[in-house]
Amino acid sequence: MRKTVIGMLLVVAAAACDPTTESQVGFTTGEGTGGTGSGVATQLAFTAQPVSTQATAAMPSAVVVQAEDALGNVDTSFTGTITLALSSNPDSASLGGSTSVPASAGVATFANLRVSKADTGYTLIAASGTLASAVSATFTITP
Repeated sequence: MRKTVIGMLLVVAAAACDPTTESQVGFTTGEGTGGTGSGVATQLAFTAQPVSTQATAAMPSAVVVQAEDALGNVDTSFTGTITLALSSNPDSASLGGSTSVPASAGVATFANLRVSKADTGYTLIAASGTLASAVSATFTITP
């Protein structure tokens, strides 16, 4: 059996191997660059941030959150519900629209979010079960 390992630990277990033949094992690794990987989701991340808009109007572009493994790779098997809420809420506003969305292939898209009051310094927080939450960039709601 030929083994080549550089900079990582590879553990292979096999039953009833024939030592007279050579086999190859294919695998992929996450490189921590936001690609698709093989890890289980541990955290959430915003991939499309909320944008400034007018009070009570739907944001002009969708907010997108993905479930990632520890290396930042999308867990494409994750289908849990991701919920958004106002994290920094300087004017006691309410968040409207679809605030809880089931992920599809690890990604949840929030297409019709609205904030009820004008102010600066708003942020969103994304949560889902035991995954580490994520906080968005700051945005402004105008009158």
